[in-house]
Amino acid sequence: MYIKNEDLKLNEGFYAQRKYLPYESKVKLAVCRIREWYEYWDGMVYLSYSGGLDSTVLLALIRMTLGKDVPAVFCNTGLEYPELVRFARKAQESGAFEEIRPGKNFRQVIMEEGYPVISKENAAKIRKLRHGNLSPRYRNYLLNGDERGRFGMLAKKWQSYIYAPFEISEKCCDIMKKKPFNKYVRRTGRYPFMGITQDESFRRQHQYSKTGCNVYDGTTIKSQPLGPWRKQDVLRFAYEHMGKEIELPDGSSYPFAIAPVYGKIEKDLQGIFHLTGEQRTGCMYCAFGVTEEKEPNRFQRMQISHPKHYSLCMKPVEEGGLGMKEVLRYMDVPYETWESVGQMRFDIHGEIHEYAA
Repeated sequence: MYIKNEDLKLNEGFYAQRKYLPYESKVKLAVCRIREWYEYWDGMVYLSYSGGLDSTVLLALIRMTLGKDVPAVFCNTGLEYPELVRFARKAQESGAFEEIRPGKNFRQVIMEEGYPVISKENAAKIRKLRHGNLSPRYRNYLLNGDERGRFGMLAKKWQSYIYAPFEISEKCCDIMKKKPFNKYVRRTGRYPFMGITQDESFRRQHQYSKTGCNVYDGTTIKSQPLGPWRKQDVLRFAYEHMGKEIELPDGSSYPFAIAPVYGKIEKDLQGIFHLTGEQRTGCMYCAFGVTEEKEPNRFQRMQISHPKHYSLCMKPVEEGGLGMKEVLRYMDVPYETWESVGQMRFDIHGEIHEYAA
């Protein structure tokens, strides 16, 4: 198969062009990349499936384009919402499906490596500054930047975390997700479709702008057909297909749905789509990004929606729990609802004020 150079690596301007393509064009491009990936690897491909919104939409596109044979592979880390696990397993009703697991649980990972806090990039910098055998020049770069600028430095507001009373690491994702999938790839010889969108993070946007949708060589071989999609594109696809039958090439079909933890998808008067439930369904106990959330944050919502999981999350490590209460206290992140403690917290011009209920 002949593949144009611009499909392997985006030249200047291509990424911006794809990012703002009309929705219908993005769907057609995704279908084209799905077919190209499948044909290039002679069908030896699979979908890295989480049961989340993005991978559910990508599964529908794959089933519509290729049928039942591409396995949807779900890694059950033990960190997913229980509703999400039940929903993910329903993917076997639409075609090939396999469930895999990591070799360690989350408690083992945080005790051996450290807690995932702030963001993956910042946690990695903190770990390196605490334990890395760094040259004086590189250490100074992480703390202060250099003549090239401050793009790679650890922001001043996070530098106190170098001395936090708990270990910090970005390695959880590698151990709990990447390793099981790498093991699956070695066992089967299949290459992944991944439901990554350009809204994921700046790092992933930057990476996509260099590689495009399909990456055929290098350290990470993958297809990301939703690479130029925004969250609104994903929500629109789900909204337009909700409750309808996804037609497969062999004439069979299955009903499209999203995990119940997301609630419903609603469209406002401006044409903007909104989820009424959880906005993201990553690992329940992960603290990446929680400092940017408004109240009620993910842990406060967990206290109401999943009290047993919340109890395990907050219980001290020495008592068999995950110890997140002390971590969140250090981060000054609220972890209880005001109803449960009998008082309300307000952030007024950067100052926290508490009032009895």
